[in-house]
Formats: sequence, structure tokens, C-alpha cells
Amino acid sequence: MARTVITSPEIAWGPIPISQAVRSGNLVFVSGIPGFTRDFQLAKGDFAAQMKQAMENVGAILRAAGTSFDRVVKCTVLLARQEDWAAMNEIYETYWPNGGYPARTAFASALPHPEFLVEVECVAEVD
Repeated sequence: MARTVITSPEIAWGPIPISQAVRSGNLVFVSGIPGFTRDFQLAKGDFAAQMKQAMENVGAILRAAGTSFDRVVKCTVLLARQEDWAAMNEIYETYWPNGGYPARTAFASALPHPEFLVEVECVAEVD
């Protein structure tokens, strides 16, 4: 089965040895995406700013792959702080306004940079 690397020109991406996403068959695997802005800065503010930016970044990658949030089948959310759980849920659900949420795992974990408050990855179907 052929693999295709997916890159969105809408988001900043640093010199790290991972792809934004990889398509294999009819699935797109989106890497863990933090809340970076287009100028490769973390979204300013609190957890909510980073969570919203991370979700917007995931959306840009999904669009680049020819799919969207409504085709996401699995999502993983990593939180730097357990106390951000409620805020994460509040923001997360807005990306599926009609329900039909994907399967999800969310947990608190040490993230790769001390200023990262959240990272989101997912798997989506694509035609």
C-alpha cells in the first residue's frame, strides 16, 4: 500500500523528523500537533488559546489531506495539566457541532516542551 506524506502550507512546521500527516490507503494519520501559530510561535494566552490553535492546525492538515473533522475516527489529546480537562472538552466539542464524536483518548502527560499545554493527534478517513 502506498504512503503519501501530507503537508499543509497553512501551518508552521519546524525542522523536526516527523511528517505533519501520512496517508495510507483511505486513512490519514495526523501527528501530534501543538498550538503553534503561522509564525511558529505558541499561541499566546492560556490553555484555551493553545487548544484552539492546535485544533485549527489539525483542521488545516485534514483539509490538505482532502478530509475534515467529520471524517475523524480517532483522536488523542495530550494535556500538560490535568486541570485543563474541562476546558479541553468545551473547546473540543465545538469541532463536532452535530455530535458524532470520534473515539478519543485524552490524558495528562509530559509534553516535549515546557510551554506546550496541549497536543492533538488524530486518524481520519479520506476518499
